Amino acid sequence: MDILVQYCGGCNCQIDRSKIIGDIETSMGSGYRLTTDPSGAPFDAGILVCGCSSACARKDELNDLTGCWIVVAGKAVDSRELPEDRLASAVIEKIKGIGEEKE
Repeated sequence: MDILVQYCGGCNCQIDRSKIIGDIETSMGSGYRLTTDPSGAPFDAGILVCGCSSACARKDELNDLTGCWIVVAGKAVDSRELPEDRLASAVIEKIKGIGEEKE
């Protein structure tokens, strides 16, 4: 499963975006590949990592890269507030759910 990772500009970060993605990468099993290179579109899924709740990096043109985005916006995953140390595991659960749907 190929997953695109896109970051916001980082102007108002309330979370450690790199740590969250690192935790996701180390926790995912084989068969999952994260990349920041959009040239391989379309992707199976995407993770949009925004440092604050405004999620200003969410743009309509991202839908051309994948139809299934998971949005981390500050301390929320797809609008569900969580402690920062639970963000990575919430994203992993969503990715695995997407993978099961595609099977």
